[in-house]
Amino acid sequence: MNATVDHPSVYAIVLNYCGAEDTIQCVKSLQGCGYANLTIVLVDNASPDGSSDILASAFPDITLIREKHNTGYAGGNNTGIRYALGKRADYVLILNNDVVVEHGFLEPMLVLMNRDQQIGVVNAKVFYTSEPDEVFSAAGQFSRILCTGLNKNLNEDVCRSSTLECEVDYICGVLLLVRSDVFLSVGLLDDRFFMYFEDIEFSRRVKVRYSLAYTARAVAYHKSGGGKGWRSYTELYLYYHTRNRIWVFQHEPLWYRIYVVLFTFMNSVAKAAIISLNVLHDCRGTFKQWKALARGFIDGLKASNHPPTAMTKLSSQHTSQVNVQLFKKDKNEG
Repeated sequence: MNATVDHPSVYAIVLNYCGAEDTIQCVKSLQGCGYANLTIVLVDNASPDGSSDILASAFPDITLIREKHNTGYAGGNNTGIRYALGKRADYVLILNNDVVVEHGFLEPMLVLMNRDQQIGVVNAKVFYTSEPDEVFSAAGQFSRILCTGLNKNLNEDVCRSSTLECEVDYICGVLLLVRSDVFLSVGLLDDRFFMYFEDIEFSRRVKVRYSLAYTARAVAYHKSGGGKGWRSYTELYLYYHTRNRIWVFQHEPLWYRIYVVLFTFMNSVAKAAIISLNVLHDCRGTFKQWKALARGFIDGLKASNHPPTAMTKLSSQHTSQVNVQLFKKDKNEG
């Protein structure tokens, strides 16, 4: 591993898609976080707006990987994760590009993982950027009743605490620190999901072999691009969140899969009813939101039995191929 005694190597993967301004703020906050052995890797997910060129100009000394196609949140991050593993990172930090971290946020997460080698993934406490006192995620919980992961713990005292460290059963994908061994043993993010619910699937897969943890001592801020309420949710959010809820539970017992489908249907109907309040001032936008919900539900039913793609897996052969490619690149650059 590429580490010092007190500062294990951490590779931060920042995925960009048409969001250069947010990505620049995210990278600057990482550069100012105060951790000595942090390497930032930018992955541009085939942005059509030229933002990859903006990032290359803004950060000429940071590795920028340009994808040929938009492979979604999971696929784009997998590219960065493979790069980090090829560089023998001790830990991989995955965070949304619209996240800004506080100075010193990384140390509490590393201390927690160093204290307990069984911990595979750690979450931080994340607030809304627009409302810095409002919690976006803290000590997440998995709910079988709601068929989802809850970013915020239902216990208000848990959310308010600034010192709590505890085990959790769901890791929110907005910011997570992952031990590299986790990817080598359980695989990468499942890129079928494109965006949303990949963190739930990953949490459930990791929890079979490792524990998941949370520390309120690590703090960051998130813009929440999907929207804060049902009326403002984007079409992308409505489609993928609806479709992927059905997909993520495809290996559960039949009775629970039926429950998930029924719950998702009722949830979609409720969202459509709330969204209809927008119809007077934005008829076209409301129709698009309704369509996204319907397509998400139908596509979830049609493709719920598709097997995971090969991208989820990280075989030893693939790891060696990554190392060879990086070695060749380093030789050419040197």
